[in-house]
Amino acid sequence: MKSKPAVVVLALLTVGLITWSLTTTTAAGIIGGHEEFVDWRADNAMLFYGIWLAEVIVIGLPILWFVGKRMGAYTEQQDQAAVAARGVGRLAGQALRGDKKSIEYLIKLLDDVTPAVRYQSARALALLDDKAVDEELFRKVRYWDGDHKLGLIDVLRRTMDMRTVKVLRVLTDDRNPMVARKARTALGIVSSRSGNIDDIVAKRRRQAQAKQKKAARKKAKAEGIEPSRAEAPAADAPAGDAPPSTGTRPKTDAPPAAAPKDDTPSD
Repeated sequence: MKSKPAVVVLALLTVGLITWSLTTTTAAGIIGGHEEFVDWRADNAMLFYGIWLAEVIVIGLPILWFVGKRMGAYTEQQDQAAVAARGVGRLAGQALRGDKKSIEYLIKLLDDVTPAVRYQSARALALLDDKAVDEELFRKVRYWDGDHKLGLIDVLRRTMDMRTVKVLRVLTDDRNPMVARKARTALGIVSSRSGNIDDIVAKRRRQAQAKQKKAARKKAKAEGIEPSRAEAPAADAPAGDAPPSTGTRPKTDAPPAAAPKDDTPSD
């Protein structure tokens, strides 16, 4: 029997308190009053405690068996879900590398009896950029019951991957109002991640540009160059490996063009 010690102790304490109260109340009613019962219990303490322990054993053992059975079933279910999730993770990695057999097996797992396996399989297939897989995924998910759809939405919301937005968009049109509302909320949360990333990238780009300008000013100061010229953007620099312009006209081998002849008659 799989059970945690704390649960066993709590169950025994609960049974002991309940049986003690019932035994005391029943005995006091039979004997004829609380004071008479106290006197009787003082004279027959071993008998009273024996009756109470027998009640605890008779009532407590079935309760402990029931609690242990339920806890054992729950623990086994959690272990199976963890093992299945790890297996789905390996299949997802192989599917992302283009393994067709893994993709087909993930599609089959969308009908698995274990909810965790369904959720992880749908999440793995959503990460693939394949229209045929997306169509099959959407078709399977549409026929899930409401509880499984809500569980999938929670998984996709915690994943925070923009590639799963397509599944959330499908669930926003679900016939179940609760599913559709929760999918729209999750869609807004996951979609906001793209804006957050853009803000982070822009901030880092500004920091890098500031560092470059600071380094350019230090270099210009060390070489005695005007800071305005040192901070000129790279787009104004000559393309390729061409030498910088000196402001002089390039030399050519062609002779200079002759000046136009003036045909105006002179006076």
